[in-house]
Parts: sequence; structure tokens; C-alpha cells
Amino acid sequence: MMKFLLQKRLNPVLLVLLAVVIKLPMLLTGYIQEDAFITWRVARNLLTDGVIGFNGLERISASTTHLYVLVSAFFQLIFGTYFIYPLLVFSSALFAVGTLWLARILFTDKPYKQALFVVFLNMMPPALAASELGMEYGILFFLYCGLLYFGLYRRMRWAFLIFPILLLWTRLDAAVFLVVAFLAELAISRKINYTYILGGLIGLGSVVGFNYVYFGEIVNHTITAKKIAYKNLISNDSLQFLLYQWAYYGGLIKKYSLFTLVIFVLFLLFLGYVIARIIRKRALGRTAAIILLAITGFALLKITLFAFLKAYFDWYYWLPRVFLFVVMLYYLIEYLPFTARKKTLMIGSAAAVLYLFQMLQSWTIGYMEKNQRFTIAWEISEDTSGLAHSILLEPAGIIPFYTELYTYDEVGLVNAKVTAQMIEDEQFWWINTVKAYQPDYLLTVGHKAESGSGYYRLSEEDRHYFSQHYELVKAYPIAKIHQGAPPLLRWIYTIRPLGKDYYLYKTKTAR
Repeated sequence: MMKFLLQKRLNPVLLVLLAVVIKLPMLLTGYIQEDAFITWRVARNLLTDGVIGFNGLERISASTTHLYVLVSAFFQLIFGTYFIYPLLVFSSALFAVGTLWLARILFTDKPYKQALFVVFLNMMPPALAASELGMEYGILFFLYCGLLYFGLYRRMRWAFLIFPILLLWTRLDAAVFLVVAFLAELAISRKINYTYILGGLIGLGSVVGFNYVYFGEIVNHTITAKKIAYKNLISNDSLQFLLYQWAYYGGLIKKYSLFTLVIFVLFLLFLGYVIARIIRKRALGRTAAIILLAITGFALLKITLFAFLKAYFDWYYWLPRVFLFVVMLYYLIEYLPFTARKKTLMIGSAAAVLYLFQMLQSWTIGYMEKNQRFTIAWEISEDTSGLAHSILLEPAGIIPFYTELYTYDEVGLVNAKVTAQMIEDEQFWWINTVKAYQPDYLLTVGHKAESGSGYYRLSEEDRHYFSQHYELVKAYPIAKIHQGAPPLLRWIYTIRPLGKDYYLYKTKTAR
């Protein structure tokens, strides 16, 4: 590999291909982010019923990303049921192209350092997650870097118009990046870029307008549903808890603790030192330096904003973490006082450790998913499938995707009827949903329905109704999965317990 990287002229196609191949082993872990299956079912619904929705002809913006729905639909149209791996490889390739564009900004006329940057950045844990776990973040990163490279760096006017539109159609919260990039553009050009503003306005107006005309709502339903469902999820509003959450999502250590906070603060202090030294050395040109500061500012702003707004999903923070790794990698590649060979070995060794860390983390989740939620989906499918039968459950990804059942989910992401029940009665919305719509299957998580715990609050009358109409079919205890895992995973589960028990119920009238 050293000889390949040391060539004076590198074929960018081969470099991107190398980055993709490096990430392929992630597919063997069996881990795909649950919410990806929601987007993929919406895409399938578009192909089969001609409607952007989750349950047949019902229109609902169950996916946060419109553009990725269309991309997923295209891959399902071409590859049918075998679309997943081609789509993941495509996402991985787009991410790799984005890293190549960043490398050209940071290491102008330094092909060897560009190659190091591309290879090692694609080995970082958040890069692996964004590329290979099925979400829209490979596309999003590609668009982020496209705006930075073709717009801010190469000054191509079309980029300021096209990329803001595509970014907002991918995710509305890309507006945070667009604002930071606009400030960077203002610093670079020292004048207002009206093409950029036009692109942002067209993007925002077209997405909001489409949502209103097609779905009858301004923002995606997923945003509204999460706001309602999660408003009382965690009652701890102390500064200590918020700081722990900030560190938990900003770094790689997945534990709410003082140790995690201290490590993250130390990392930020070192990051500040790195940025100060980069600016002082003036190895970067003015434009590249502003772009580097902009992506750092965006990363810290989004991590802080989303953490303190209690955004509980790890994927919101993948790309901010990637940009923090961009800064660190640039510093290590450019300023480590060693020969090229030693530098490559040192950074490569560290990258390999982080790569294995992410592989192991993905395997622990992938093994659990295969032996629990995928198993539940297969067992239900053997009994029945299709929209003629229904299920109430959480989460609404893997099981609804493979069973194709009409779905009510406990957050209301894919069915506004559940959201309406939550608004009407915050305490007894779950059993009210059961009574109102009488799903054929119920899948409870963490507690049996009869316990009355968590979401499953029941009055005495409700208990009688439930016992008359539903029976427990099977329990899926997480402890059994942990105990049956390979020794390494079993040891990890003792350190960081993952997963919860599931209980599958079926209506008695369906038998």
C-alpha cells in the first residue's frame, strides 16, 4: 500500500475504491441502523402504492429525508429485494468522494497526504457509521463536502445554488450547516453571496411547500411525533445531566459519567491547541483555513445544540464527529515530526484500533438484532404478513419492513393516529390505541403489557379488556441472547448491557 500511496499521481477513482473496500467488512457485522428500515419501507410504499407513506395509501412523512427516500426507491426498483448491500456500497462511495474533496482543500498539490487523509478518515468510527449503517448520512456528507469544495473553495456559482437545495431535501436540519457555511463564505468573499441565499430560500421553500401540499404539514411528521412522544422521556434537567449528555454524544465513550465528560473536555482543549497551532503555522491558505474553522464550528455547534435540546439519537452526531476527526487528522498528517513512513505507520495503527473498535461495537448490536428483532420479524412472517393485518410496536423499522404489516408505532413516527391518541390522553394513550384500532399483534418492549409499567398504563377496566382480547404468544428475553453470544460479545454485554426484553401478543379473535 505504501508504494501505491507514494505515487506522484493518484487515480482518484482507485483511491475512492480503496476507501470503499476498507469499509466493506462492516457489512459482516449484521448491524444496520433501525431507522433505515423506516425510510426503506417508505420507499417501497412509493413503488408499490404510488404514495409517500408507510401504510399503503395513507400519506405521512414517516422518513426524515425526502431525497434518500427517492434514492432508496431507485435502488429497490433496480435491485428488488437485494437492494440493501448495493445501496450501502453506494452510500460508502459517496462518503469517500466527500473525503477526497476535503483532502483536496486541505492538502493542495500533496497527493500522498491526500491519500493518507482519505484512507484514514474513512476508517474512523463515525465515518464507518455514516457510510455503512443504512442512513442518509453518506449522501449528506457528500453534499456538505460538495458545497465546501465546489462552492467555498473553487468558487463555482452553480454550487451555491444546487447544494443548498439538495441538502435541505436530504434533511431540514442541514440548515445549521448552511448557516455556518454562509458565514464562512462571507468571511472568504467579504460580500453577501445572493446566489447562496437564493439556493437556501428555494430549498427551504420547496421542502416546506411540498410538505404542506402533499402531507398537510409544514415540517416532517417525524419531527412533530418525536416532540410529542419524547417530551417527558427524561425528566432530569440538571446541568450535570446535560453536560454528561453533551459529552456522551460528542465523543466515542458511550456512558453517562464524569469520566466521559472529563475525557471530552480534555479532547476539546487539545482541539483548541491544534487549531491555534494550525492557524499560527499558516500552512493552509486563507480559504482552506476558514473552511477548517467552519467545519469545526459546525461540529461543536451541532453537538452542543442538539445535546442540550435533548436529541437522543446517536446518528445526529455522526457527521459532527467526522468533522472533528478531520481537524485532528489534518494536524497529525501535516505536523507530526516524523518521516512519511513512520507517520503513516503511527497514524495507521491508531486508525486500525479505532476501526476495530467500531467493528466490535457494530457486531455487538448486529448480533443482538439478528437474534431478537429479525427473529421476531421472521416468526411473525411465518404466521401472517401484509397490510390486511396490523401490529402496534416500537421501534417501527426491522419488523414492519419484513412483515409488511399495517403498523402503529409507540412513538407515532409512521402513524399519525397514535400521535392523536397521545395528544388526547398522555397517560392511557397506549391502551386507548389498542381499543380503538385492535391491532392483530402487539409487541411490548421492556415490560409485559399486563404490568402497567412504562407506556402500558392500565386501569382495572383496561386490564380486563386486555385479558379478554389478547394473549402472550412468546417472550424474547435479552438475557438469553447475551448468554448465547460468543465469549467476546458475552463479556462486552456484561460491561455494557444492550437491548431489552420483548413480548409478543396476539389477538384472541385472530386464532
